[in-house]
Amino acid sequence: MPEGLQVVNVTQGDCLPLSDTCKELGVTDNLCGECTKTDNGWKLVNEKMGLQFDGKSFDDNKIGKGSIQAQNVCILARYGNKGTITEPATAECSGETDKALDKTAHWYGNCNEGDDSMAQCCSNAKLLESGFDFGGFSSGNTCAGDADDDFVLGSIECSFAPKVEETDAKPEPAPKKKGKKGKKGKKGKKGKKS
Repeated sequence: MPEGLQVVNVTQGDCLPLSDTCKELGVTDNLCGECTKTDNGWKLVNEKMGLQFDGKSFDDNKIGKGSIQAQNVCILARYGNKGTITEPATAECSGETDKALDKTAHWYGNCNEGDDSMAQCCSNAKLLESGFDFGGFSSGNTCAGDADDDFVLGSIECSFAPKVEETDAKPEPAPKKKGKKGKKGKKGKKGKKS
């Protein structure tokens, strides 16, 4: 941990346990939040302390609808840290910062999407893959880590798409169209002479 970085510990009383509802919705780590079903998936909310993983909240930048960071937080919640991803998160994933709560230590997520040089330290750089360790991301607002505090992530809506399986099967050929046969195309029976 970089020098000068202070982790704000959460009180266990504010961290909600993984409920039966969460389990039924396929949530592995509720990030201290309450789980509710939505039209496209589920939502996590904690109005007392915000959503957290390993004692830190998430960056209050680049957490909106469709962001890589929002999708990654949903992946973390569904599959757990170091989990196996079987269905990808969709661009419908969307987080909302709660500015009514105190600022706290957070996982670094304020980098540009697709920035491969930040993939190991920033939760917004690229989508997570199976076996990822969310705890490997930096804290604060740089890859080196710092003592930056942000507003907490108050809620996140998550949705996942079924993974399309690739097969070696070739598509069935389209049926041939039956056209109208002209007189030349018909074979007639030869008549018998009487």
